[in-house]
Amino acid sequence: MNNHYFSVCGYGVATERRGSDSSVHATVEVRVAKRYISRGAAGVGPVHALDCALRECLKHDFPEIADIRLSDYRVSVVDPAEGTGAKVHVQIRATDGTQTWDAGCVSDNIIDASFEALCSAAVLGIMRGRVDAPRESVA
Repeated sequence: MNNHYFSVCGYGVATERRGSDSSVHATVEVRVAKRYISRGAAGVGPVHALDCALRECLKHDFPEIADIRLSDYRVSVVDPAEGTGAKVHVQIRATDGTQTWDAGCVSDNIIDASFEALCSAAVLGIMRGRVDAPRESVA
């Protein structure tokens, strides 16, 4: 994903289950201006781990990210005839505690769609935070 604020260079997710214990770890690499930032994070699932790793990458340059929270996550199948190979539509509802917005993506890979929707929600949150931020007056 490329936008005005950051570019995603890549990501990876590893999920492991042994008996009843499972663990998930994600790494995300982004480019902000001319810097490359790569961070990893654990999560309770792949979307949570990706969200945590993305936040770690962005928090220094975009402090607005700390206020953004996922308030709903929905997945729907685009073409049910394809079964488990069907494209999915992931829709995320996010909030900063004041405003709420939606972001989504369609893909044949649920993790890709989820990550793109997370990135879009982050961009919208950064934009909203910067528009609503009080501006210093110039005398």
